[in-house]
Amino acid sequence: MHEGLKGIDPRPLSRRELYSLISDLERVRSRVDERLMAAKAALDSLGDAGADSAVVGRSVGRRSERQAKKDMVTARGLAEMPALAESLAEGRLNVEHAAIIADAAEHVTPEIAQALVKTAEAMPADLFARKAREFVGKHTSAAEAEERHAKQRARRAGWHTTHGDGSVEIHARFDNATGEQVLAAWRRRTDHMWHDDGGRNGSPDDVRTHSQRRADALAELICEESTDGPVHPKHQVHIVWNLDEPAATWLDGTPLPDSVLMQLGPSADVIGHLFDGAGHTLWQGRRKRLATEAQWRALIVATRGCNRCGATIDRCQAHHLHEWLDGGGTDLPNLELLCHTCHGHAHRGNRGDPRRRRRRQPYRAASPPEQHQLTT
Repeated sequence: MHEGLKGIDPRPLSRRELYSLISDLERVRSRVDERLMAAKAALDSLGDAGADSAVVGRSVGRRSERQAKKDMVTARGLAEMPALAESLAEGRLNVEHAAIIADAAEHVTPEIAQALVKTAEAMPADLFARKAREFVGKHTSAAEAEERHAKQRARRAGWHTTHGDGSVEIHARFDNATGEQVLAAWRRRTDHMWHDDGGRNGSPDDVRTHSQRRADALAELICEESTDGPVHPKHQVHIVWNLDEPAATWLDGTPLPDSVLMQLGPSADVIGHLFDGAGHTLWQGRRKRLATEAQWRALIVATRGCNRCGATIDRCQAHHLHEWLDGGGTDLPNLELLCHTCHGHAHRGNRGDPRRRRRRQPYRAASPPEQHQLTT
């Protein structure tokens, strides 16, 4: 196999041939990943008090400690879920998908988590991750949610490191409820700074980088407690509760323990969405171009993130499916949430008239062209 791969020079190949070559190599990589994980699972099952697969992964594979431990969980999951291992070996999904399903099995059971395999085969790993969280949420009982929250609270921690040059790193680990509120406040302050640095019509990255803004925003949040101005829905914590469901959930489908719901209480930074049927129809027609806060909240609950790539809501913008400049209305059926990148793709189109745009098609699995023979 090694010699066959070594003999392929991709430089003279056409786009179609390169597509086929990449497709073949991805299948080979999936097969290698499946065999590697099987070997790690076999190593961990020896029970001879020797080094486990995480230690071997660091020494032989030079993996980070975090990734080596994650590989151990994935290897165990593949050993317990034959359908997942078979799908990986045949290249119908990749090791990213396998890791997500193996992690889900840690929260439910391997038998239940194995139902995710067909879903994983139909979409990229980043979109699948959200589906997997929703799946785990639906298979988590109220008692299990309370137990998980208690364990997260027990593991909460904060620490800092002072480097030789005097710079300070701050770290913290929160339970899900606290973490959601901290992240919402952090994203909100970072977004305010982006606007202060020039925003969309300026050059904010010439003032400071995104990472620098995040650091500055965190420093301000720690050193002061107030935030001026109205809060945009995309920077709030959202709780969803369908009356025909047993419990409320976070936006990603994770169950919300009753004890946390009681602690949150009425808060300007926590938005509750209660559904008992058809709900409300929101229309603005041509009166306004920008989506209202009520429409934003409806879009957030409907899509839970970017409608194309699944990016989180704080990175999203409201996009008109039928362009407003071309007569489209600011109505819910004509709106979707897109992240900055996907929004830019959606607006690229006819160069002759900048007002007329061409919508990018949503993700669909591409049909592979004629196969390029791969020598193994």
